Amino acid sequence: MISKITPLLMILVIASILGYMTENIWVGLRFGYWDNRGMMMPGLLGYGMAIVGLYLILGLPQKPILFGHEFFFENSLQGIVFYYAAAGVLVSVAEIILGNFVEKHCEIVWWNYTGLPLHIGKYTSVPTSMGFAAMITLFMGCVFPRLYAWVVQIENPSLSILTFALTGLLVMDFGYASRYMIRNKRVNRLWQIEWKGGFAVHKLQEEENWENVSNDQKYQF
Repeated sequence: MISKITPLLMILVIASILGYMTENIWVGLRFGYWDNRGMMMPGLLGYGMAIVGLYLILGLPQKPILFGHEFFFENSLQGIVFYYAAAGVLVSVAEIILGNFVEKHCEIVWWNYTGLPLHIGKYTSVPTSMGFAAMITLFMGCVFPRLYAWVVQIENPSLSILTFALTGLLVMDFGYASRYMIRNKRVNRLWQIEWKGGFAVHKLQEEENWENVSNDQKYQF
């Protein structure tokens, strides 16, 4: 049982770290800064859970399933299109549920797509869901199979222990961040690195807004 769980946990950890990096790349390109994304550790558990969850629900684009029910298509392209569409629907539903949950319990509008065309409320839109679905289909079709084949071949007890430990730390970090948001009604922002228009590091120490950061908390380089 453990031998079957360990590869999925390894992928969960790797995907969580990749998700953290991806979000910061996106935020950096759009706004010109990187930050801790509300976490203490450099990993976003939601991405890891999403990738493993998609694998368990939809399988792979090469062999799509739906909650264990296997589908057979005349050619691989039909399977990929089905996978893409299903991933887009799941992304939209997940964004709506998560966005509304956070807004209700944390009083935070974590993201807002109302400025985008074809948005469905604040928390999802056709363009973003199509974009996420494309990235998911590409990742699950090209990266996931190779990654899974690699981690399955690893028979190292120390690495397995490390995987369980990192998974535990990510879960605790996620739990702490969630509790912080519910209690304080804001994201746990700890630091921000700005790189557009000059390089600056901001140490926030639980300041609610970046504008409230005092000069002695800023380190200019």
